[in-house]
Amino acid sequence: MTEKLIMKDMNIPDGILHDSKLYSVSLENNELTLSFETYYYPDDYTTTEFVEKYKDFTKCHIKCKLNADNVKYRFDNALIETGINKKNKYEGCILSIPEFVDTANEEIKKRKEKGYHSWEYIDTAVTPNIRSVLIELSTYGWKYKRNNFRTCSLRLFTEEVEFIWE
Repeated sequence: MTEKLIMKDMNIPDGILHDSKLYSVSLENNELTLSFETYYYPDDYTTTEFVEKYKDFTKCHIKCKLNADNVKYRFDNALIETGINKKNKYEGCILSIPEFVDTANEEIKKRKEKGYHSWEYIDTAVTPNIRSVLIELSTYGWKYKRNNFRTCSLRLFTEEVEFIWE
């Protein structure tokens, strides 16, 4: 038997979120929320139907309801990674979601005060059969524990993900 995954039919409602700036992260009642400022750049899109749906929004909040045990036992986590160096090596570090929220908000505040480049949304990938979502962020050389981390991948086991557009 052959089955095909048709990529264009797998709709993740992240609209124009790519490259949008992360301005806040919160974890309340086991609900993780990532908040982004969104911008519409007309030259970046060729599909007018797609653009019309999202162009007037200025914010997007990604909300994921997490299982308390998954958070407690670090099944839900944030993997931060450096770039690959000249020796084809890299460093990675796994943070619990509460650790990620605290350190991310500290870094967001620091970057805003210093006028540095914000963290940005890259994409979301899902694995529906095991109820897993992977949200990727660009961290632009985030200095954490003596390393410059470039990306952060949030692996979350959740029943649903909401994209709330404002």
